[in-house]
Amino acid sequence: MKKSLKHSLFSFIALLAVVGLEAPVLASYSEQNSNIFFEEIESLWKDDPVGLSIFLNRTEERLPQFEGSFRKSSEKLDVHWTLIAAISYQESHWNPKAISDTGVRGMMMLTQKTAKEMGIKKRTNAEQSIIGGANYFQKNLNRLPAEIPKLDKIWMALASYNLGFVNINLARELTVKRGGNPNLWSDVSIYLPEILIQRYAKEDDEFEKHLQALEYVKRIQLYYSTLSILNREKEMLLLAIN
Repeated sequence: MKKSLKHSLFSFIALLAVVGLEAPVLASYSEQNSNIFFEEIESLWKDDPVGLSIFLNRTEERLPQFEGSFRKSSEKLDVHWTLIAAISYQESHWNPKAISDTGVRGMMMLTQKTAKEMGIKKRTNAEQSIIGGANYFQKNLNRLPAEIPKLDKIWMALASYNLGFVNINLARELTVKRGGNPNLWSDVSIYLPEILIQRYAKEDDEFEKHLQALEYVKRIQLYYSTLSILNREKEMLLLAIN
């Protein structure tokens, strides 16, 4: 697995090369940075090496088709395009035709209600879905108090994207009652499952939504961190050839 994974990372670096890049420059860059690059990403995925292999494969085969749309969608947002891409990977694995059992569909898995709210006419249109999902994320981000630290605000907005803003608001209120800090995701995430169990567990004998919600944010954090590393490596490579 390690050999295969390292090969995938070298392949990704090669894909970052621009037209006219000389082979010696790329070779030098790869030799100097590949081990650090490999180790940093591998450490993030140590519990899921198979998932990493799939993720890297899709950054090569699928992400380039949609990177322009992710960049466009984040131009007026408070977050980097790689976060929107991470949300999309969690939702659909960058498959514009994805559809769930509950009827949400597209790159950002929008419901009909959310798509209409965001002015999206066709959920299976990749660019429309990405822009609609990005704007919906930003809407949730804007609804949270300004005093919440940026990263904590992002994680809460992600949970809102998945669960709805009401549940996050209720979890913040419960956090205050229990003596926690409602502005820290680490505290709010402790009490969020209790809110979900109270509101939904009676409807489902095999209720797992409270566990899935926390895993949802955790997975996006993983994809976001990985894409951030890949994007940083791309910028470093461009510096090396200029």
